[in-house]
Order: sequence, then structure tokens, then C-alpha cells
Amino acid sequence: MYAPLYLVTAVLRRKNKDYFLKRLLPEILQSTLFLGTNAFMFIASFCVWRKILGGFFLFSSFLPAFCASVCAISIERKKRRGLLALYITNVAVETLYRMALSRGIVTERKNIEVLLFSVTSAIYMYFFRMKNGLEKSTLSAISFLVGYDERPQVEPHVSSTESLPRKEKSFLGTFQCLPKWLEQALSNLHQRFRKGPRHHLCRHTHSCLAYTLEGSAVQFGIGCAAQIGIICLTSLPRLLKEPKTFLGHLARSLWKKDNCYLGAFLGSFVGIFRLINCLLRWLRNHDEAFHGLIAGFLAGWSLMWYKSVTVALYMTLKLVEILYFKGIATGKMPYFKSADVLIYSISTAVCFHAGVFEPHNIRPTYWRFLLRLTKNRMGTINRRLCDVFGVNSSKMNPNFWPNYDPQYTNIKPEGPW
Repeated sequence: MYAPLYLVTAVLRRKNKDYFLKRLLPEILQSTLFLGTNAFMFIASFCVWRKILGGFFLFSSFLPAFCASVCAISIERKKRRGLLALYITNVAVETLYRMALSRGIVTERKNIEVLLFSVTSAIYMYFFRMKNGLEKSTLSAISFLVGYDERPQVEPHVSSTESLPRKEKSFLGTFQCLPKWLEQALSNLHQRFRKGPRHHLCRHTHSCLAYTLEGSAVQFGIGCAAQIGIICLTSLPRLLKEPKTFLGHLARSLWKKDNCYLGAFLGSFVGIFRLINCLLRWLRNHDEAFHGLIAGFLAGWSLMWYKSVTVALYMTLKLVEILYFKGIATGKMPYFKSADVLIYSISTAVCFHAGVFEPHNIRPTYWRFLLRLTKNRMGTINRRLCDVFGVNSSKMNPNFWPNYDPQYTNIKPEGPW
């Protein structure tokens, strides 16, 4: 599982030869050991705690999962613990929300994930427009998305204006296959489009309209390409199983309007963010970080194209992490040693508890991951017996009943239990 993930990551990050020869394999083995330990220790601890407590209770799975997670995360590299804690907390928060919904504690609100993402985006973009507002990695990621021209100080080596001749050449090169007269007409139209009005406080080279539309178009293309790439990769197992129907299945998968939604989200986010920043500069004849707050909030509503609770929660939790570390740096927040271990263990315990007693409240992708991790042992739990706890444990498979060995038990579906 970790081998292809680490290999692809290493290639994308352009790791040197020394990393591939000396560090890649040990890191894969260490992470694999961590994952295997988490699964094995949970099952073992589950049985041990049942013996200690003398039976099953509603929270009988939480304590074993917590103990197993503490042991497992201690094996993993320290550099990855924070990332794992952030990811599993994302899943745990969503699980708790679903559990609250199923109990009637909260009511479902339409587009709540879009609103959450918009508020988070507003704060992110406010810090993005501030000097030293974000750490380098986060700053680079947002700059790749919306461009470098909205940063408070644009270094010459990362400025979008530096690569202008190369971009110009690549743009004209797209028309080389066309007749000369048509190539020239399109080139002239493109130049006129770029020579429109631009506010003197704007750092981009061309017109505000060109700046907005070109950035939007580029991210739309990247989003569509990413979606198509994901579909092609996930379709590869079908090529081995059913090679004759592979091309037809792939063509049907690609020919869907849903494949444009990620591109529409990214494109509209960048377009709205750039448009609002330029518009505020024209209206106020002033530029400040507060413009990022407004532009980020309005751009966040582009998630309507690609509604995702996962994206909204991840970005929010990542923002909480950033704010917490800012608080530590300024002395306003306390530092807790091994907080990542504790957060990971509690969050994993929540997810594993739901996996035992309330699998219908877990994110479907994470439930499938648990089934693969435990070799479907999670799916063979007799949840009809757990219905007595009042959480509708057998909702996903109400008719399932294990084939018990009569040598050890004579329990039957009709009871008594």
C-alpha cells in the first residue's frame, strides 16, 4: 500500500539517487509496520479488554483502539505523525457529526460544508496577503493556485512576469498548425485582450480581465486533467481483470460532465479571487491584506461545483493547526509534547469505535479501508447483537448472521440473546 505512494511522492519531489537507494525502502517498511501494528493490536486488545471487563459495552471498542493506536503511532516516523493526526482527525470529526445527525442532536444544514470552506478560505487568503502570514510550504501551494502577484512582496525569481517570454512563445506555438492568416488573427486578438485597462497597484503585467480569465482557464484545465488522470489510474485494475471491456468502460467513465466539476471549482475559485482583488483596487485605489479576506470568502463559494465535506474539514483543521502554532510562536498558546500522538490515538479510537458499532456513520471510503486493513474481519461482526445499545448497528446489513460453530455456542438469530 505504501510502496506506490512513497515512490510517486519521491518522483514528484525529485528526490536524489541517495534517497532511493538508502531511505525509500526503510521508510516504506516502517510505515507498513505502523499500519500492520495498528490493525493487529486493535484486534488483540479488543479480546484482552473483553476478558478484563467481562463482556461488551457500548464503548468496549474505544479503549482497545486507543491503546493500539498509541503503540502503532510510536513506531511511525515523527515527521509523519502530524500529517496522520490531521488526516484521521478529519475523518473522526466527520464521523462524530454523522453520529450526532443519526441521534437527532443536530440537524443537517444545506451547503454547510460550502459555508465552512468559505470562512476558512477567507482566513487563509487574509494570511496569504499578509507579510509572513503563512509558512513557506502553505504559501507556495496557495501561490501555485492563485498566482504570485497577490503576495505582499513578489520576489523576482518567482514573479509571474519573469516567465512572460516563455509563456508568450508557448501560447503562439499552439497556433502553428493553423493557416498563417488565422494564426496572425488569433495572435492579434490575444494581444489586444491583454492590453486592456490595469490598475497601477496591480502587480500583474497584463489587463485585469486577462489576468482573471487566463488564471481561471489554467486552473480549469489542471482540475479537469487531474480528474481524468484519477479515473485512468483507478481503471487500471479493470484492464487486468476484464481487458476486453476496458476501453469501453474507460470511455464511458471519461464521457461524464462530472469530470469537469473539479476544474470548475478550481477555475472559478481563482477567477473570483483575482477578480475581487482587482475590483477592490479599482474601487478603493488602495491595496491591503483585508482584500484577501473578502476575495477568499467569495471565492470559497466555488465549492458549490465540487461539494466535499472532506475538503472543507481538511482545510479547516489545517487552519486550526496553523493558528495554534502561531499562538505557540507568540506565547499565547501552550505547547503540549506528543500532542500529535494523543490526537491521532483519540481520533483513531473514535473511528474504530464507529467501525464496530456504527459503520453506517463512517465515511464510505474509510470503511472500505478498514475492511481491507482487517481482511474483512470488521464486516463479519454480528452487529444484530449490538442493536441492544440503540445505535442501529446492523443498519448496513440487517440480515447478516455469522455461521457459528455449535461446539462453542448455540446462539441463534431468533434469540434469546
